[in-house]
Amino acid sequence: MKLSNVLALCSASVLAFALQANAVVINGVNYKQFTGSGSKCPDGSSVVVYKNAKYCKAYRANISWTIPTKRTNGVTLPISELKGYEVYWTRASDNAKGTIRIASSTQASTALDVYTPGAYYFAVSAIDTSGLKSPLSTMVQANLGN
Repeated sequence: MKLSNVLALCSASVLAFALQANAVVINGVNYKQFTGSGSKCPDGSSVVVYKNAKYCKAYRANISWTIPTKRTNGVTLPISELKGYEVYWTRASDNAKGTIRIASSTQASTALDVYTPGAYYFAVSAIDTSGLKSPLSTMVQANLGN
């Protein structure tokens, strides 16, 4: 694979990091349904039972990026040649990591909900319709729940 065929580096920027609920707000605190066992949440707090379901505090990172318009060699990149994106994340405290796959060329944002507060790092890669991935964007950090 020639470097000139690789997509232009995505410009990633984390626009907002906010504590938000994707499930329920109880007494002004955001919670997400918890499917783990026991009575403790990953952050050490107690599980909250609401309407016969278990919940833990939830922390959300809203991540957005700029859709690339050029390849690394400077050639214009039509949006029709973009397949989607991969958002990579890792948590500093225990090196937990994951990938969020976006199967849309026009979607330029996503969210990650987590139970464990701490420092999280994010980077984005674009993927073209031939399966070529761009270099990773600049890594950005967010402190969730701290």
